[in-house]
This record gives sequence, C-alpha cells and structure tokens, in this order.
Amino acid sequence: MQPNTYPPILPAPAPAAPVGENPSASKARSKANKDIAARKRIGTQLACEECRARKTRCNGARPMCAHCVKRGLPTCVYRDRTVTVLQVSSQVLDLLMSLPEDRSVKLLYFLRDKQDPTSALSSFNLDTDDTDGEEDLATPESTPGSLESELREHNSTAYMSLRPINNSELARSHLLRPFRDHALVGEDVLMDGSTDVNSMPDYEGQSQAGDNAADGSGGVRLDADSAIRQFRAPLSPPSEVPYCDERLHHLNVAAWTDIQISNDFAARVISLYITTDHPLLGLFSPSLFITDLVNQQGRYCSRFLFHAVMYLGCLMYSAFDQSAARTAESFCAKAEEMWAQEKEGDSYNAMAGAVLLSLSYVGQGKDHEIIIFTKAALSMGIRLGLFGNLETAARGPGETLSEEDVTASCYAAWGVFNWNVLVSLFYRQPGTECPPRPPILPIPEGAIAQQGIVPRDVHEVDEALVGNTFPALCRFWLIIHGARWIYYPGKSIPDSNFQMALAEHKFRELIAWAQNLPPSLLRREGSPHYVAVIHIWFHSVILDIFRPFIGRPSDLRPRMGTFSAVDSTPDTAYTASTNQLKHLIVEYRTNHAASTYTILWHTGLIYLANAMLHNTKDPEWRLYFLLCIYGYESLSRPYRVSEVIVQGLLSMTLRDTNMSVDDARQIMAELKENRLDNVKKDMEEQVRATFMGDLDLAFTDPEQAKVETLAGEFDNLALFQDFINQDKMSD
Repeated sequence: MQPNTYPPILPAPAPAAPVGENPSASKARSKANKDIAARKRIGTQLACEECRARKTRCNGARPMCAHCVKRGLPTCVYRDRTVTVLQVSSQVLDLLMSLPEDRSVKLLYFLRDKQDPTSALSSFNLDTDDTDGEEDLATPESTPGSLESELREHNSTAYMSLRPINNSELARSHLLRPFRDHALVGEDVLMDGSTDVNSMPDYEGQSQAGDNAADGSGGVRLDADSAIRQFRAPLSPPSEVPYCDERLHHLNVAAWTDIQISNDFAARVISLYITTDHPLLGLFSPSLFITDLVNQQGRYCSRFLFHAVMYLGCLMYSAFDQSAARTAESFCAKAEEMWAQEKEGDSYNAMAGAVLLSLSYVGQGKDHEIIIFTKAALSMGIRLGLFGNLETAARGPGETLSEEDVTASCYAAWGVFNWNVLVSLFYRQPGTECPPRPPILPIPEGAIAQQGIVPRDVHEVDEALVGNTFPALCRFWLIIHGARWIYYPGKSIPDSNFQMALAEHKFRELIAWAQNLPPSLLRREGSPHYVAVIHIWFHSVILDIFRPFIGRPSDLRPRMGTFSAVDSTPDTAYTASTNQLKHLIVEYRTNHAASTYTILWHTGLIYLANAMLHNTKDPEWRLYFLLCIYGYESLSRPYRVSEVIVQGLLSMTLRDTNMSVDDARQIMAELKENRLDNVKKDMEEQVRATFMGDLDLAFTDPEQAKVETLAGEFDNLALFQDFINQDKMSD
C-alpha cells in the first residue's frame, strides 16, 4: 500500500502547558512550533513574472529565482508594484491638472469611489462623456508598467504625460482641412474664428455641416480648453510683424542692395527670419549682424549675407504677403550672382550666407544647389581652421582674434556643423555626408564663458541664442554626429553584434540631453515656436535610431538592457516617440502661425506620416496621416517642394493602403488651387526632391525611396487603381 501524499496540515496552536511542566520547557515547545510554521511559509511577497504566470511558488531570488534557473530561462523579470502604483498615481495627478474642470471633477469622483488609482483611471477612460454625445475617441494613455510609462516617469522632459486628444474633435478641426487665409483667398470666416465647413471635403465618412455648432451656424466650434485650439486666420498682416531690435528703425536698405524695397519692409523681413529660423540655425551673432547692418559696416554683415537673409525671409513673408514671393526671386538672383565672387574668399559671412541659400533651396526644390552650398560652407570652415585635427586645434584660431571675432567664428563653425549634420540625417540626398569631425572651437556659450569674453553691447535679440537655444542644439547635433553609421550603414558600420547596444547608448545620451535642457526650452504653454521644433527634431531622431531594428517577429526582437519594463524593445521606444510626435504636430499647427512659413519643422511631418503608414493597423493612422498632409498644404504657398512631398506620400498611401483614388486626387487638387501665382509659374519647371520620402525603403532601395521618384509614380498608381475598380464593377 502506497503511503498517502496529502500535504501536511499546518501545526495547530500550541496546547496549554501540562500541569506540572516547568516554564522553560513550555517556552522551548512554543519556539519549536513557531520554527515549524516559519519553515512551511518559505516564499516571497513579490513573485517573478514567470512564476506568477505559472502560479508556482517563487523564492524571490535576484537576479534569477530558483525556478527560472531550473527551467533554463534567459531572464527573470520582477514587476515592482510600488513603482507601478506611483506611475499610475502620477498619471492621475497629471490628468487632474490638465483636463477641463468638469472632466477633472468627474475623475476625482471616480478616484473617491474606487479607492484605487488604477481602477479609477481604467473606469474613467471607458467613460463616454463627449459634449455632442459621440464616443470619446481620445488617444489612449500608455499601459502602467510599460516602457512608455517608464520613460514618462523618469524622463518627463522628453516624454511628457500626454493630454488625451479627442480624435473625433480633431477630425472636425481646421487641422484636417485646406488652410484658407481670407486675406489671400477671400474665404468667409465665422464669428468664432472657424471656417465654413459646408464646402469642406469629408474624409471621415460623416457629415460635417452643423456638427458641434452651438449657435446653429454650421461652424465647427472647438471648446476653449480643447487640445486643438486653432490660431485664428488670417495671419498677421505685414504691418504687425514687429521689429526684433529697435536699432532696425535706423536701417538704410539702399546701402546694401539695388532692389527697390522700403526700409520698413526690409526690417520686418529680417526680424521675421531672426525670431523664427535663426534661433534654430545660429550661423551668426544677430547683435553683431544688426550693429554692422545699421552702421553700414562690412565686418559682421556683407552684401552677400544680407541678400541671403532677405531671400529666405521673403519666402517666409510670402505666406501672408504675396508680393514678397516676387521680391524673393530678385534677392535669389542677386545672391547667386554675388556668390561667384564670394566663394573665392573664405569668410564667416560667406559660410552663413551659403547655409541660408541651401535652406532656401530645400523649400524651393532646387535640389542640386542644396548640396553645393552645404559642402561649400563646410569647406570654407575647414580652410579657415574651424574644423581640423589635433594639430590645428592646438594652435586654434581664437589666439589672434578679437572678442567679437571669437563670437563670430564660434557661431559660424557650429552653425555650419549643425546644418551639415541635419542635412545628412534628415535629407540623405546623394552626395550628402556628415562632417568628418566637429569644430575645434568650443560651443559659443562655452567659448565666451571660458575666455571671459562678453560682447560689449549684448542686446535682447541675442538672449535666446547666447543664453540657451543655440548651445543646446550644438550639443544635440554633436550627439547625432556620433551615430552617423545608423543613417549611412555602408560606411564604418560597427559589427552587427554591437549595433543594438550602440543604438541604446545613443538613445540614453539623447534622453540625458533632454533632461538637462534649461527651463526656457521645456514644452509648456506659451513657449516660443522653436521649442516645439527642437522636440520635434528630438523624437524624429529617436525614430531613426530604432528604425533598423523594428518590425521583427516578437521572439526575435532585441531587448534593451538599461530599462526595467518588460516591453523594453526598439518597437515600443519607436511607438513612444511616435505618440509624442503626434501631440507635437497637433500643438505646433494649433498654437504657432510659424507652422505656415518655416520649413525647418517639416521633418516631423514626413517622419510621422511614415510612422502612420508603417502601422496601418493603428485605428488612428488615417487621421494623423491627413494631419501631416494638410500640414504640408499649409506650407505650400511659400515652399513649392511641399506639393511634391504630398504627392510622394499619397503615392505611398495608394501603394500600401486602401485610400481611394478620389480622395488622393482631391487633396492634390486642393494644393494646386491654393498656389501663389509665382508658385504656379515655378511648378511648370521641374522641382527636384531627391531626399528620402519612404524612410523604411531607404535602407534597401534609396533610388525608389526618393520623394521625386515616389511623386512620379502617383499618376500610374492612380490609373492602376482606376483600372482595378472598373474591373470589379464589371464583375
């Protein structure tokens, strides 16, 4: 007879001491009973994930519990419940502070009722409380305990807690409609600032007329606390563009150009450039530039640099003044004429002017010139000793320079370096390359501080650059420069065994950079427009860092070793930055009119559009893809390359999704209808765009991934879809 295998019964409470038993024997018996009970309760309050799933007792050993060692598992993961609760509590607190008052009160009621942050948040997210009775299609928050949640908890500067966006409201907003400026188009604008939706195309399969209109006017009324409040059309008329520096009141433009423009027009164009693009580019000290500009001196301003600034500034200005587009053409012609002499002599002014022409050509689709001027600026810097090896660094150009020259040389060197890295990363056109090494000069802020040099006349116009923005961006592009092998895998690529570790290290470097940003560069209400652009660039770079590693089968996905979340993979990091990019694009297009006249932020549009097409299983993909398409539409008046990019993205959509040909053709018709006169004429010429449009295809077939190649396929894909549709109808 086999002995029974029933589990032993736990010891009963110790009986009373027998009559006559001495006290010491009683104590010994009690201690023995406690020891037996303790041995039966061996275990841990925090089991690993594997033992929790198998419902087996875990001994809690770190880094590997006994059962995981016995099973030969590669990892043993513990979930820290305390951290999870703190993460959820932080998320609830962020929502209470950011939601509209009525929604915050409702969330507070849920919290008091459930007595648990996780339960309250779960119930609240399932609540349907839309003002017009529709289901709340808000963007979901990340799962507590996920990598995205961990990034928000420990790296909140880069990965903010995202305020949910009501997708049904976003679909009805001006952001997914053709941009209209009644000063240019003559469109009627409703009293609340919204546009007449009766004539708007319906891309969501629902009637828009009269939706959400409290006054029955048929206009789309957005809640005052909405995450998608719109800046109101029309854009500021030219007379409202303020001077960036009071000294510009003394500008005599006739001393710098033969082109017939007023002093006031030139001052406002220069101011628009300096307050919009210059904080992101650097290139020269605006204070030194304005000093020489007003005093008609040629040390820190030249005729070539003046014409280059005016060319780019007039392109920007044409977003709300059509005549500025024709003036831009005149400045372009003059600048190109002057370059013939300027390129023969190396100077800081020539370096800065060459970069400005390069940027202008990006927007105008003058593809070959982009590379010519980008490389020319770098070559000048090398000949001037701003870039070099240790020998040239030892003697350094600063030893014989005045304090103003030190400032000018630092801005020129780092401005050209930053632009070359940006072009090599975000455009990757044939012929582009990262600079071989960074400048030998310190970053401008450091150069001034180390040598005790402070410009004699520090004006307010310099504060954003000298104080914070430009030095931070120099450090950002320096980090990216160290990861150039990711974008050019054929050159000095590390061994495949180390690539993921290097990518994760670069990710950590970028997160550390973001965490050390000064308060003036943090995302908050009322921040300058360029703060949003900096964060758009940051998350676009993250997408590129992890792009080579995403999309693999779940069992083959590499795991990042420096994060504790179970889902710490390139795919989840990619998704986390995509979610941040969605909000950044909404915020930028909503709050900043600069989204219609600076080309520097368009990288976020092309990267987010690619992310949406990469994952069309995401129910939001179409919504945010159209957000990008109409972002380009709003840029199409000053920058003719926008139309080509849109056509290329629509080709990808026709190729990879079920978007109808009619919708794609309607979008293209809207872009062509809203062209300015000069753009209509220029579009008759070929617009070159050899930078990458399909960012995934770029790794395997760069030629087919070019924007212009994709755009050229639009008509063929549309005709093919028409043929298929007709064939289906005949069946």
